[in-house]
Amino acid sequence: MRSFVDLGLFLAAVALGIGTVLPMVGGVRSTEIPLSGLRDGYPSGDPTSLAVADLPLYEALAVPLAAASVLLLIAALFDSVVTGWAGAILALSVCVAAAVRIFQSHGDYLAENHSTALTNQNGFVLLVSGTLVGLMCCLVSLRRPSRQPARG
Repeated sequence: MRSFVDLGLFLAAVALGIGTVLPMVGGVRSTEIPLSGLRDGYPSGDPTSLAVADLPLYEALAVPLAAASVLLLIAALFDSVVTGWAGAILALSVCVAAAVRIFQSHGDYLAENHSTALTNQNGFVLLVSGTLVGLMCCLVSLRRPSRQPARG
């Protein structure tokens, strides 16, 4: 891969890593949101109902996001296109599933109280931007393969 693709993947990994520990919506961090909510849905009401007290880290939404960040970092360090795609697709699927599930259960509340509920969502912005940058870098790496040195 080219050096700017590696730099983009590195920046995407950093954005995903930082976004994993910052609040996603309504001041709730992804380390407080249960991963099983992607499958089962979240309780409706206030977005603070997303948070579960004393949630073990291995059951949190932060685990697949951190794994995607690590995959993008490995792709940037070792020029691995397959690992980059794996990290970008994992991050995209988790971000989209979380956004859809949160909107299904809290869409009315977020629409009515958007001025206060969406003020502290730096983590979600970093997760989405890191995912999009990672996808763009993977697409560029497919479009422009690195040149092989001439033999002769």
